[in-house]
Amino acid sequence: MVDELKDRGVVCSKNRVARLMRVNKIKARHKRPFRPRTTIGRRSAQASPNILRQTQVTAPEQVLVGDITYVGTREGWLYLAVVMDLYTRMIVGWSIGESLETDLVLKALKNSTRVLKNSRTVLFHSDRGSQYSSRRFRAQLASLGITQSMSARGYCYDNAACESFFSTLKTEGFPFQGVFNSRQEARLEIFDYLETFYNTRRKHSSLANRLTCLQFMAHAE
Repeated sequence: MVDELKDRGVVCSKNRVARLMRVNKIKARHKRPFRPRTTIGRRSAQASPNILRQTQVTAPEQVLVGDITYVGTREGWLYLAVVMDLYTRMIVGWSIGESLETDLVLKALKNSTRVLKNSRTVLFHSDRGSQYSSRRFRAQLASLGITQSMSARGYCYDNAACESFFSTLKTEGFPFQGVFNSRQEARLEIFDYLETFYNTRRKHSSLANRLTCLQFMAHAE
């Protein structure tokens, strides 16, 4: 809040902002604490090695990470798959659907290739979910010249950036009770959050809390 006000030319301090928020009964919505979540892939699928741990991320479009989350609506579940640039934290590709089939993550990956400007991407990291270990997904990565990396079994901390994003999304972009009235409402609200706020205007502590994703990418180039 302080950084946003300063960017708009308002001289203020953290104590003053906290006091005014308290007087006006304004409270921030806090993210839920991070809790490990695991996704088990098919037993027959051979997991890719965890290359991310040995990779130093120094530029945009070098490492992508992917994950899936559930979206609750009064009409039933939706599933959101995202592809994040690990350096900028930008969601470069995403898809939402009513099925957890491999098509969900394939569409998110396809959408990401429309956004990426360079061919520097060398790594795609995810958990061992069956969608990411499927032959179709691996074939698509191979066709793009991208190396696959997977977290160790039952260990999700390598993919913490995506987990943190999902927590942020559900805190800032979901209804207070966490359930949308309809699938259509969920699709519209998630689109609006990602395309008109998160990727363009939201500040990120991982980016020194000053630059948005798109601005950071332009600055880095």
